[in-house]
Amino acid sequence: MRALPLAVVAALAFLQSCSCGGPAGACKTTTDCGDPSKSHCSPQLGACVACLDDTMCPAGQVCDGTGQCHPGCDATSCTMGLTCDVDAGACVGCLTNANCTTAQQPLCNPVTQTCVGCLTGADCHDPGKPVCDPTSNVCVACITDANCPAGQVCNATSCVPGCNAAHGCPGGAVCGPNGTCVQCAHDADCSGLTPRCDTGTNHCVACLPGASDNCPMGEYCRPDFVCERGCKANADCPSGMCVNHSCTMCTGDAQCAAGNICTNGSCVPGCSATNPCGAGQDCCSGHCENLQTDPNNCGVCGMACGSGTTCCGASCKALNTVNDCGSCGNACATGQGCCGGGTTCTPLNTKSNCGACGNVCGVDQFCDGTTCRNQTFPEFCANTSVYAITDGIALDTAATGVLASTIQQYCSSRTVIQTGPQTTAAWVDQTTGQLLLGGGTTVVTAGGPFPNKPVKWLERTQQVTKVYFESNGINTFYFKKRSDGSVLVTEPSSWCSAGGHDVFLVELASDPMSGTLVLMTYGLCSGAGTATGAWYWANQMLPNRMQYPNSWYLYQWDDSNANGSADTGDAFTQLATGL
Repeated sequence: MRALPLAVVAALAFLQSCSCGGPAGACKTTTDCGDPSKSHCSPQLGACVACLDDTMCPAGQVCDGTGQCHPGCDATSCTMGLTCDVDAGACVGCLTNANCTTAQQPLCNPVTQTCVGCLTGADCHDPGKPVCDPTSNVCVACITDANCPAGQVCNATSCVPGCNAAHGCPGGAVCGPNGTCVQCAHDADCSGLTPRCDTGTNHCVACLPGASDNCPMGEYCRPDFVCERGCKANADCPSGMCVNHSCTMCTGDAQCAAGNICTNGSCVPGCSATNPCGAGQDCCSGHCENLQTDPNNCGVCGMACGSGTTCCGASCKALNTVNDCGSCGNACATGQGCCGGGTTCTPLNTKSNCGACGNVCGVDQFCDGTTCRNQTFPEFCANTSVYAITDGIALDTAATGVLASTIQQYCSSRTVIQTGPQTTAAWVDQTTGQLLLGGGTTVVTAGGPFPNKPVKWLERTQQVTKVYFESNGINTFYFKKRSDGSVLVTEPSSWCSAGGHDVFLVELASDPMSGTLVLMTYGLCSGAGTATGAWYWANQMLPNRMQYPNSWYLYQWDDSNANGSADTGDAFTQLATGL
């Protein structure tokens, strides 16, 4: 066959690349578009354009009305927990309060476009936390001392006992030199039957021992600030000599200190009906005894306490009870027992002492405060005190809120949920990540072991999780089983970067030191997997927790409807599970 002339070839190529009779760039079908940057034919515009819809644009861009891609978002391009700000062209935490769905963060901060707990004090309805902290947008007890009642000052947004020159004390108390409210700082603060101020305890007392003793003639001030019969100076004695508050060379009982009698010119211990003992003691067979504490004369003279008991408040009592633990009157707080052989008040919500002294929970159990329970999803609702701890990553924070969002609905309306960052020193040890909340509490948190301190503490430091994350440091990610190191899931970074799917872990673990139960979730690839794990927990696993008898589950998520977030239209495939 003879080759066509070059002029004819050029003409044919021109006809194939344009819509004849139309302006440059016009088209009828996509085959008319030869420019790689404008490879789609828009029927509305009759021209070759870069895109027809958002899916034809790179990630983080949307298609505008002129068929051009530019940075931005729409209602379907933001990951779960975020909302599209069309004007700014960016995914944000919220635009209106309607975007904020958790009870802990119900309001949208228009400045930061994030869901917060409060914007003003009017948003704070807890009487114990009536002030909105403008820094964290969380309801707190105080910001300044003026927010606290008299006798308390503001310390780290909490009202604690204290006072200063500008913020005084209630009920006639005075501000002591150490910044606390006390009964007195000087004698001038005291009156009546207690005219002296003991500066050691800052209490008003009847008298002060020593050179300033104000007891009447014939009495002296005891170390416990009570005036009692006896001499306080040599001048008080006929012999001119006062020793141990008794006169030497006595001639009568009146010259002896209380609890002593004059025998052959000397004051010796003793008592009689006419020569009583000092305050707090009674005369038993000629000897002064304290009937409140003497085990041989308990309550009345001659009443001896039996074996294993002692005298507490004039009654014989055992010292291994919650009211008298190790010593008289040492009462244990609510939730504590007298353990350690009946000598030490000990919390009864730990794995070592669960509900009773010495009741030890198993390795895969946690203590709900009274009973050892299996560390499995059917038992998740046992604790009614829940802390949602965030790690500072926006997607993780949103996912943590989702984890907590349905707990009251599916567990108990009595469940109290508190939300705060992992920088809360009372909740998380800032060096190790150890949880400090103790038994009887549950923590829910989203995020992997690198940004999330509690997850790192359990998975990396203590190594108590049944599943852990690992990578080869180059291009492959793994979920492995703790018991034998076997690989449960392997995915290359190329699979992760393709998007539209992920593998997520949902696991229960308990802190081996504090006993706190922890629910955690995170994705193998990205924050999208973490968000998906939180959604699956809140919408599928928690409502049906009896159908999930194990302590950990691995799922693959496929975004079947390609809307960028987890929902009922997606596919969830269980990859592995176990106790």
